[in-house]
Amino acid sequence: MKRLVHSLKSQSIGVLALFVALGGTGYAALDIPAGSIGARALRNGAVTQKKLANGSITTAKLNGRSIAGSVVFWARIGQDGQVVSSSEPAHTTGWASGNGTIVFRGQLSSKCFALANVTSPPFRLPGYVTTYSSASVSGQESLAVFMEPAGTNAFGPLPIAIAEICP
Repeated sequence: MKRLVHSLKSQSIGVLALFVALGGTGYAALDIPAGSIGARALRNGAVTQKKLANGSITTAKLNGRSIAGSVVFWARIGQDGQVVSSSEPAHTTGWASGNGTIVFRGQLSSKCFALANVTSPPFRLPGYVTTYSSASVSGQESLAVFMEPAGTNAFGPLPIAIAEICP
């Protein structure tokens, strides 16, 4: 009997702490109204990337003023006009002439813009790239690319990386 009394005395603080913790959780679950915890109740840095589920935050859900834009299409194209990698299936036309076109599925807003640069590993192929987006036709979008190898004053094929960015 002495052992039981001694054991209860030594564990009484732990048992008391357990009931206090469970009581607070029960209060939160039953007495706090739904939707009463909002943005003002969150501290800066309380929501981190690790705490968000995949796909829970998309660009469509963000305030347009909180993000400048997002990449909706990207591709790397070799000097021969072959698509090395891309965010979705794409193909090129007219690459050998230096006036190439990249065609991919989708439809872009008129607010979108293309951004491209010359990629030259493993050799150095300096040059200039100018791009523009054209109107979509039957679910396909085209990005026109004008390539000028440095020092040539003429159009010619170049390896490039390109991205279409939309607000």
